[in-house]
Amino acid sequence: MNPEIEAHLRRSVNFPSPPGVATHIIELAQDPDIEMGKVAKALSMDSALSTKILRIANSPLYAQRRKSENLRQALVVLGLNATLTLALSFSLVKSLRGGKPNGLNYGLYWRRALLAGTAARALGDAMHQSLAEEIFLAALLQDVGMLALDKVVPDLYSQGETLQRNHSALAEHEKKRLQVDHAEIGGWLMKGWNLPERLHRAIARSHQLELSYNSDPAQIFDRCVALSGPVADLFLLDPEQRQFAETALCAERSLGLDKMAFGQVLGTIGAMIPETEAIFETDLLARQHPELILEQAREVLMLRSLHALREINTLRAVAESSSSRALELEEETRRDALTGVYNRAYLDQFLGREFDNSTRHKWPLSVAFADLDNFKSINDNFGHQAGDRVLQATARILRGNTRESDVIARYGGEEFVVVLPATDAETARSICERIVMAFRNTGHVIGSEHATVTISIGCATHGTQTHFDNVADLVKAADQALYTAKVRGRNRSVPFDRQISGTLARIG
Repeated sequence: MNPEIEAHLRRSVNFPSPPGVATHIIELAQDPDIEMGKVAKALSMDSALSTKILRIANSPLYAQRRKSENLRQALVVLGLNATLTLALSFSLVKSLRGGKPNGLNYGLYWRRALLAGTAARALGDAMHQSLAEEIFLAALLQDVGMLALDKVVPDLYSQGETLQRNHSALAEHEKKRLQVDHAEIGGWLMKGWNLPERLHRAIARSHQLELSYNSDPAQIFDRCVALSGPVADLFLLDPEQRQFAETALCAERSLGLDKMAFGQVLGTIGAMIPETEAIFETDLLARQHPELILEQAREVLMLRSLHALREINTLRAVAESSSSRALELEEETRRDALTGVYNRAYLDQFLGREFDNSTRHKWPLSVAFADLDNFKSINDNFGHQAGDRVLQATARILRGNTRESDVIARYGGEEFVVVLPATDAETARSICERIVMAFRNTGHVIGSEHATVTISIGCATHGTQTHFDNVADLVKAADQALYTAKVRGRNRSVPFDRQISGTLARIG
């Protein structure tokens, strides 16, 4: 940082600073032991912020099968870190929009910022990044240095909108005048706001798009942010100024995304734009519908030269990195080889975490223990291959009748466990009954015969009405409820009842 510019920035009374709500959110995010209740309380102080969090939890971006009716449910859907990051995005946009510009066109500035955030999220999803909301925030704030420089150097952007629409020329103009560009200023500013290192680092490097693929997650984070600005310009600029082929090549070189994958990213952005516009109450595309832009993108990307296509094929091979393979291997170790659902080892790990979260944050956790009825007769009469096909069908039926937030695991043999996070006893009962009904209504072709395989389910809920001391007791309770279902004639779902389970245990 140029010492003179830094001193000027520190002296400026108009220097951008985070609002009180944003400062509080940053403090909460830095607490490793933060509780859900504290976050909910902080967000509920701002009704507009709470409404936005609820809306985004129910938006197509998260595609939940059940609607979040209140802030706590939204927090469960989004997760603590994602909620805090999104809340910070909303509060900072609200605060920084309120300034008075000197030379900047604020409307154009915010349209590009929001488009860049949307683009970065889509790129992050395409690269299987887990920090989608943080990538969005970093891209959203990557040009915040322009707001600061517009305050402290009032005539810096006096050339107006023409310069603002050519981002590389604008950065060169800043360097020529100040020996620094707004990316470096923005990184310094965000560091002063105590944002996480990966955020202010990505902002400071947002003009440094490395054009050689690297599978390191931190590098991918930075490159998604750096590429998001040029991608935003594809939607923002006039048709003759858009550089689809050049930007696609940058995506290929920096992230390993071929032209088809990049085209899919553009389509995802187009689909996300209406929701982003609604949440941030801004028209991002003032002149053209996203479909017209995407049509132009398809035409340009299909007319790429043979040389460029060969280059892309070479770069695609580079993208087969050891890091991505390691992630694939890690996922494979979590799955049951026959059915594709999670295995017992991962179930134990996941259940332990969910039980701790449930106990700490006082939200319910339900566990359903399921067992196929008379499965041994399938193996005995038709052979183990037929039994394997029934087990695979069982996994499909369970997936088709549970929610995306639920976790299905094969416990062993013909036994399966479904973990239902943040789910009370009544909701769990409804889901289990739906599963039982689905098995009753599903026929299996076994050789030349047709058969129906039913299922028995026991369910237990750790919550305010029934509390368990540890996760082992919760699983044991679900197993006892399953035993009750078997005793009552199978082909049914039974919730755990301490009194009934105790009676059956004495009889047994």
